[in-house]
Amino acid sequence: MGFITHDLYERRKIIGGASAYSAILARNFGFASAIATSIGKDFEELDSLKGIQLAYQTDESTTTFINKPFREREENISEKRVQYVTSVADRIKEKTIPDEWFDAEIVFVCPVLNELEEKIIRRFKGSVIGVAPQGWMRSVGEGGRIEKKKWEKANEVLPEVDFVIVSEEDVFEEDVPKYVELSNIFVLTRGRKGAELYWDTGKRHEHIPVFEREEVDATGAGDVFGAAFLLRYYETKDVHRAAIFASCAASFVVEKEGVEGVPYRGEAFP
Repeated sequence: MGFITHDLYERRKIIGGASAYSAILARNFGFASAIATSIGKDFEELDSLKGIQLAYQTDESTTTFINKPFREREENISEKRVQYVTSVADRIKEKTIPDEWFDAEIVFVCPVLNELEEKIIRRFKGSVIGVAPQGWMRSVGEGGRIEKKKWEKANEVLPEVDFVIVSEEDVFEEDVPKYVELSNIFVLTRGRKGAELYWDTGKRHEHIPVFEREEVDATGAGDVFGAAFLLRYYETKDVHRAAIFASCAASFVVEKEGVEGVPYRGEAFP
């Protein structure tokens, strides 16, 4: 659940949003896949979502981000990005989601710009629930620039879900220990530096290395990591195996632009 977006790179428009990357991965892995979202009348990328059930409401414009990469001078190890938003669709209403979807076996709640209310999570009973809370940790600043903010309802959400994934770009460093302690399983992604996996409310920790690939576009890699972890954890209930599998799946995304790099199941086994 979350916005499907338009992402603009040097005037090129491609499909984006954590919900799109995640649902495409689930489809490619052979799962019945669905997205609840809000898009604009200008959305033209439905062909990319063939085989995925869609429940959506329509606004004038699709949520659109401009992504501008920059290199960290201090570390010189990875390109991050500055994001701007130029249009925002209506928030996703609960009534947009079909009642039967609240019985889904696996749910990935992945807002990108506060399009969902946290309370929606309580509607899912018996589901394996993952959350990528970046959209609750963002605000829109001057000129539409995306800025970090404190997640106000973290204390309510984290203990209630099975899995949480956050990028180090989106979270304040001082908040990480608290989030780890509150979470059943918590992953902090760190780009080319891999990911930190915590479980048993922080009592256990493991570094998850990256699978080295030639990078073309890293957008969506964290979303695919989260979705792949959730799917594999659902199948195995093995935290370590799910994380290695997720790291491998995410590595394919960086080799191509946008959702073109989302792998199929047979590719993602290390």
